[in-house]
Amino acid sequence: MSDNNGMKNLVLTINKLQETFKNLNVHMDIDLPQIAVVGIQSSGKSSVLEKFIGRDFLPRGSGIVTRRPLILQLITHTDEYAKFDHTEEVFRNFEKVQKEITQETDRVVGTNKGVSNIPIVLKVFSPNVLNLTLIDLPGMTKVPIGDQPQDIEHRIRSMILDFIKKETCLILAVTPATMDLANSEALKLAREVDPNGNRTIGVITKLDLMDKGTDAVEVLENRQLPLKRGYVGVVNRSQKDIDDKKDIKIAAKAELEFFKTHPSYRHLADRMGTDYLQRVLNKQLSEHILQNLPALREKLRKLHISLEMEFKSTEVTSNVRLLNEIISKFKLDFRGELDGYGGSVTKSNELTSGTEINRIYNEELRNEDFNLNFDEDSFREEVAMTIRNTNGMYSNIFIPEKAFDKVVVTFISKMKEPCQKYVSKISSILQNNIISHTEKLSGHPELREELRKLIISYIIERESLCKERMIEMIDEEMSYINKLHDDFKMIEEKEEAVESTGDEIERKFTHIGYLYLTTGRLSRAEKFWFVLTSNSLSWYKDDTEKEVEGFVLLGNLRIADHKGLNFRLVDADGKNVFKDISALRITCKTPNEASEWVDMLQSVGVSNLKSSTMRLNGNSPESSLWHVPGVIEPQKEVEKKGLKKITNILKSKHFSSSKTPKNTRINQQVETIKNLVINYLEIVVKNAKDRIPKMITWLLITNVLNYMDQNLVAHFYENELVDYVMQKSQYEQQRIEKLQNMYKACKEALKIIDSVYGNMSKIANGAQ
Repeated sequence: MSDNNGMKNLVLTINKLQETFKNLNVHMDIDLPQIAVVGIQSSGKSSVLEKFIGRDFLPRGSGIVTRRPLILQLITHTDEYAKFDHTEEVFRNFEKVQKEITQETDRVVGTNKGVSNIPIVLKVFSPNVLNLTLIDLPGMTKVPIGDQPQDIEHRIRSMILDFIKKETCLILAVTPATMDLANSEALKLAREVDPNGNRTIGVITKLDLMDKGTDAVEVLENRQLPLKRGYVGVVNRSQKDIDDKKDIKIAAKAELEFFKTHPSYRHLADRMGTDYLQRVLNKQLSEHILQNLPALREKLRKLHISLEMEFKSTEVTSNVRLLNEIISKFKLDFRGELDGYGGSVTKSNELTSGTEINRIYNEELRNEDFNLNFDEDSFREEVAMTIRNTNGMYSNIFIPEKAFDKVVVTFISKMKEPCQKYVSKISSILQNNIISHTEKLSGHPELREELRKLIISYIIERESLCKERMIEMIDEEMSYINKLHDDFKMIEEKEEAVESTGDEIERKFTHIGYLYLTTGRLSRAEKFWFVLTSNSLSWYKDDTEKEVEGFVLLGNLRIADHKGLNFRLVDADGKNVFKDISALRITCKTPNEASEWVDMLQSVGVSNLKSSTMRLNGNSPESSLWHVPGVIEPQKEVEKKGLKKITNILKSKHFSSSKTPKNTRINQQVETIKNLVINYLEIVVKNAKDRIPKMITWLLITNVLNYMDQNLVAHFYENELVDYVMQKSQYEQQRIEKLQNMYKACKEALKIIDSVYGNMSKIANGAQ
């Protein structure tokens, strides 16, 4: 049997490439030209392949017999034998070949008629074959049989498509003549991936079993469902012939006789039969290989260049040099993620560590309340008790500073835990960042673990120091209360003015005089002696100022409804002005006097109430005294962030609890201390929010970065750990070995293809 001489070695070339890749145990992403045999169960695929060799060697039976792809390499040879890739045994008895296929299939897939895409490679050497490589795929089925998986149809279909969808694959679509060609599953599947029929070769089997008076001439003449590569008709042995062990060579002669004598096919006899099909496949596969060889060579060339560069990067390098390179890149990436300029850091699905730290500094810390919230009633009770205890057996007409100091220190001490909390958060981010970046060092597990241990230990050490400094910062604030701080607004009590000289009174008392006062608890206006200072408004029973009736600070006071003889004083936030009094309605003797008092109030910072301030609907007792709404509603809490949040927490309730001491002077002092505490805590919190990021950045982050720059490489040198940490992991060694094999396989493949071009050039020159 003669080959297509000009291209006889092309099929062997592809076989060599496959063998090269297999011997080096590599999977190359290269699609080699091949022929895949597709058909339904019992379509005659196996019989066609056996006739190519002239031997019974394929398993037979009911249901799915071919359950793994069989790569069948037919090689022209003077001797006849078979070899599998999975064993070194040489088979000369083809019945043993049949058993070996069954056993190897069961070994991988089991005996439950399941399927697998792991191929079996069988080489058949024989003088009766042409150089040809085919892939026999499992026959398509619709219904699971026995204990086959319920999705068996989908599995087989997916497996077949994985092979035939490749442009380098020719499709041998086998269809029995007893089936309507339009319903051929093989042709339908081929058409999905090869709609123009450029890669499909049609094979029509069982022509001898067609009903009398029917034939497949239109199909074989390529007039019905035409294919670019046409159709070939074959006649296989019947099941009875197979059971009777009818010799394949005798069957081949009977096939030729069928076509020569059949009235419908004798004009096509020289283009029909298994022998002709084998020659056609050899020729078309060789041409297909030749057509795809340039693209295959170019793909291998590019892959070779890429593998060569990667291979060179794995070549033995000085451990010292390699360690320096790895640590330099590690530090660059770590710092880059913190600073934001990148290195090789690219994240699109999560915040980088630097961005997360920025968020903590500028969002979480900005909104931190430092545990300065408290229960109003408890606060007043504790402050009152503190005032009394600091006075001891003596009375105090001034605000007791010791009480103020003690309350402030108590609140400041609560800030220690929140300050340390932010150190822990940043430390955790740095540690996670170290773990994340050292994951890239999986090829050197000892180096990865040593770096983690070294840097994380230092981070924890600096975290501890930073927390100590945070506590010291709060202790410093507690150790000295700076009442002369530029931002601290001391309240001048009116008692100081009482004991001052006349000149001092002139300076401290802004305005005095008798006025009429109406409140929500009074049914009529009463006359009191009013004293206005730069900080407060007090009213007494008379101008002797011996019996104080009331006292309010000006800080949050507002003027409302000034008209004629009257005006009102209300709280800007809608709180009670004094005790349970929501507003003070003041009446003067003349409109000029009323205007004069309003002007004096404005001169010490009491502004008019904005028109947008919410008012009650007039249902309170005040509404019976006033013809216009006169009481301010408690303002809803709006501001919840930053320093204002702390102020609102401290000011959140009216001092009207039943637990509040009934002593008016104590009440006034509690109120005063509360406002002073609020004011001073605002200063402390502001300082803390400014210092915390600076301390963490310097004591923790910057020191860790400096430590990495100055100590990492030196640590490995000084402790003679370079060779130890630069040991490659087993996985990395396997990866390098695989890379080397791929490089060698690619290099060898290019040599094989170049030799084909060289031989073809010699043939062409000889022909000339």
